[in-house]
Amino acid sequence: METSYLIQRLKKPFKSTVNEKGNLLQQLDNAFAFGGGLKNGGLTKEAMDLLRPIFRFDYMGSAEFEFGAVPQTLAKIVEGIVAKEYYHFKIPVQYKHKSWKTGKEETGTTTISVICKKADATEVTARIKQFAKKDFNGTKEMVNLNSALARDEYSKDLGGWLELDNSYMFFSDEEMAEKVINLFFNKKGE
Repeated sequence: METSYLIQRLKKPFKSTVNEKGNLLQQLDNAFAFGGGLKNGGLTKEAMDLLRPIFRFDYMGSAEFEFGAVPQTLAKIVEGIVAKEYYHFKIPVQYKHKSWKTGKEETGTTTISVICKKADATEVTARIKQFAKKDFNGTKEMVNLNSALARDEYSKDLGGWLELDNSYMFFSDEEMAEKVINLFFNKKGE
């Protein structure tokens, strides 16, 4: 596997809102989240319509996440699932995070859902466990898994991550994980 350098953070979706007339208001996507000028970051309208109720893309602040990197990675994952090279599983993860605001250190154990190549499962598991213990992991932008698991106020909307270098996903938010698994895998869980 290549070094994990580009990890796109995924936020919980916007809640649908209804106006005073009872009409459902359409949520706008964050135009600055990713894409380098490509509409929906290069994802088709149909793909965005499928993903929008599951997660939204966090703004990463670096061009490496733009110009089609996200849709290319998602396509590799789907192709790998179709070829039965990928599967999903859960792992227990210990986290550690020190709040910069309060100085208090939070620790604990939680469950992370993972989608990756079967051949990469051991290494992916080791990387996720490392991300859960440190703020800085040698990635282009901060992963913030540890702060999300500690429910830090600045990471509270994070629920998933898409690793672009090796094409895998992981989730701390169980609802988000289940929706992605249901979207990508058939009913038998394959």
